Amino acid sequence: MCGINVIVDKTRLLDDSYIKKMNAATVHRGPDHSGVCFFRNSSFNIYLGNNRLKVTDPLSRADQPMVSEDQNYAISYNGEVYNFKSLKSTILNDFPFKTDGDTETVFYKIIKNGIQAANEFHGMFAFAFYDHAKETLSLCRDERGIKPIYYFEDEKYFIASSEIKGILATGLVSKELNDKEIYNYFLFKYAQRPNTFFKNIFELEPGKFIHLNNHFQKESKSYKLNSSNGYPFKKQQYSKEEILEKSEELIQQAIREQTYSTGASGIFLSGGVDSTLLLAVSKELFGSGVKTYSIVNNKDEAWAGTEDFSYSRLAAKKYQASHTTVQISAKDLDRLDEIIRRLDQPIADSAILLTYLISEKAFEDVKVVLSGAGADEVFAGYNRHKAFSIYLKYFRSSAAIHTGHLLGEFNSYKSKSLRLISRFLNDIDHDPQTTFFNFSNLKFRDFLRLQEFGEVWSKDQLLESALNYDKNYYLVNDILSLTDQMTMAHCLEARVPYLDKNIVAWSESLGANTLLKNGTKWILKELLQRKNGAEFVKRKKEGFGLPLKSWFEKDIGKNLLHQLKEKNQLLYRFFPYYKVDQMVEHQERKTADFTAELWALIILSRWLKFNFE
Repeated sequence: MCGINVIVDKTRLLDDSYIKKMNAATVHRGPDHSGVCFFRNSSFNIYLGNNRLKVTDPLSRADQPMVSEDQNYAISYNGEVYNFKSLKSTILNDFPFKTDGDTETVFYKIIKNGIQAANEFHGMFAFAFYDHAKETLSLCRDERGIKPIYYFEDEKYFIASSEIKGILATGLVSKELNDKEIYNYFLFKYAQRPNTFFKNIFELEPGKFIHLNNHFQKESKSYKLNSSNGYPFKKQQYSKEEILEKSEELIQQAIREQTYSTGASGIFLSGGVDSTLLLAVSKELFGSGVKTYSIVNNKDEAWAGTEDFSYSRLAAKKYQASHTTVQISAKDLDRLDEIIRRLDQPIADSAILLTYLISEKAFEDVKVVLSGAGADEVFAGYNRHKAFSIYLKYFRSSAAIHTGHLLGEFNSYKSKSLRLISRFLNDIDHDPQTTFFNFSNLKFRDFLRLQEFGEVWSKDQLLESALNYDKNYYLVNDILSLTDQMTMAHCLEARVPYLDKNIVAWSESLGANTLLKNGTKWILKELLQRKNGAEFVKRKKEGFGLPLKSWFEKDIGKNLLHQLKEKNQLLYRFFPYYKVDQMVEHQERKTADFTAELWALIILSRWLKFNFE
């Protein structure tokens, strides 16, 4: 895994110290080698930089940026294309291959077939490709958005990087807060692509490339030649056995391709369905001794967290893994500022802390880990997916909604199940799209102005649209973004088998109704059950998060809440102070639970402090 850095200098006044500043700011993405290259053409000077984490080919011959022998082409590449060996065989006689890694294959495929060659890549990637003869620069990102790339342009420069901090490190870009994304954060928990929290810095959309010519004309388009190329499966009715058989085949194939080696890669193991299935299949493919890593609560706080601490150990024992645990406690909140400083943009997800801590431990043993990220989005695994299907079936009439709102007012339910029912009933609306966003987002609607939801969903494809929204936005801007940043902070490469190109295409061919036909994520659950994993299938759905409610009751958590109430913060330019005061009071008196909302505000307030105060 690597870091990409690019400067197009239209003034021709810069030297290579600026691209080196970018490399220095992103060195954690690839500490094994940092390199730069320079080109001068008729209209601009261009600098490519790269930080390399050596995985598939550890030798210096594969260092980057990579430049062709005729000095006509160059690439700075971040990612892993898992089918590179088969791609390499198709052009083996056309180019002088010197390495055993995927970068050279990606490079030569683009030289031969153009940027559209990316449509053949199975994996995660982002790259900058320069054609000196045509004097064009292209930036490209994988279609699932696993690997990021950001860019800035004005009349003097075009600058791009794998991280926003790389762009800012040049000192050439004014650091200005994009106020609109603050309000999007209150609703969605992250910025809305292509915008970022910084004015004039944008995120390249998944599956797209930017083409910049020597007249500084910029265009953005999809690299797919046509829709059928990314859709190898027919949309038709399959039997249950056909679905399970094909799903297992594709998951096996993805794990086989993405496992670096049994001795040099591991698995993030929660003991939930997704990660336990990865382990069970890995055991079948590679035998015992697969390295696994889990977060566990200390004994005093075990009651307050998830049940990962017991299920992950059980899974490791059952499938004979070499298991390592990372014990967490409220004291880990002391590291929160360290972690927030690493974030390019705030994300209201407590998994940032957990992913940071588990990545730190895993890198002591391995360079590559498999993660279950994406399984819920691809196989319809969230409670909100099932809730939305129930809403579409039973709760769209005015009478049902009126009754639902009345019942939803009863917030004194003690059991978790009844609280979920109450929340569901309180969130339903006449408009299906609004209802799904209510299920998904933070509960700040009572003071926010109406935000734009983007595209309007088709009335005939509402359930499909809901699943696609999670896959294209929540997954990319929350789960994958925090996974990339928190793993790369420790020079660790995270791979996501459930987002394999064929697996995603297969699930899309089945359709939303089939994916939810037998309950959430029934396909993965059935496969795991057949691999002697019934106890993991039966456990309750739990997110990968902290026991924050309990931690807010301890001194260190109370201190965070009290710091949040300090009035002279930039936060209160956007958010009413009285609302925070009310939420903190309710939280401390245990008269209401605003854990998720308070965590979101803590992250935002401290990120704003470190970046703009």
